[in-house]
Amino acid sequence: MRGCPFFKDYDDAELRMLSTACALVTLKRGEYVWRRGDQSRAVHHMVSGLIELRRATPSADVNLMAFFGPTECPGLPVVLERRKYGADGVVVSSSATVLVIQAEPTLARMQHDPRVANAVNRALLAQLRLLHGKIDVMAAGTVARRLALFLLNLANRFGDEHEDGSTIIPLGLSRQQIATYIDARVETVIRALSQWKKDGTVTVHRDRIVVPDIEALRQALAA
Repeated sequence: MRGCPFFKDYDDAELRMLSTACALVTLKRGEYVWRRGDQSRAVHHMVSGLIELRRATPSADVNLMAFFGPTECPGLPVVLERRKYGADGVVVSSSATVLVIQAEPTLARMQHDPRVANAVNRALLAQLRLLHGKIDVMAAGTVARRLALFLLNLANRFGDEHEDGSTIIPLGLSRQQIATYIDARVETVIRALSQWKKDGTVTVHRDRIVVPDIEALRQALAA
């Protein structure tokens, strides 16, 4: 609970009192945090792992809307408006641990506790930045530029900078997932990533993405 922005300023006694409204849930790859059409009844804080929001289109294709990882709160706007979810929330890492917080006590506490209200505002601003980032990716131009900006956004959100100057993004994404997110053919993404691997710009592994030199990736975006 201390890792959740809603509770980071609370003391031990307050955390014990609030813990009755929380549950720590671990899900496996392919399991749903929620399904489209479910009523939003909880705030979800990602402790570890990765989920994606996706929705099937009339053509039966899947529209990948967003990724959410550690420290982020997917679906928060839906909870605040007490709406039903418009997309599925699906675990796409090998597992994910989620702190599930009952919505009603949290929403009620917002009315009189500025700590919760401020944390919610910060989480909403983070999701607004995520939306703008998605728009920027789609407007970036060529597939290579969209791919570069997408990876830079992931590095900014989740990347760990190592002493050798490399940045590790601890996410396992398939080429198909990346292609779907940036609206490109998977073959085109594979070719771009293969070239970047040869150039030492980016290497995509099963469980992580390695950027040896973040500046080289920025140069790929500017090219």
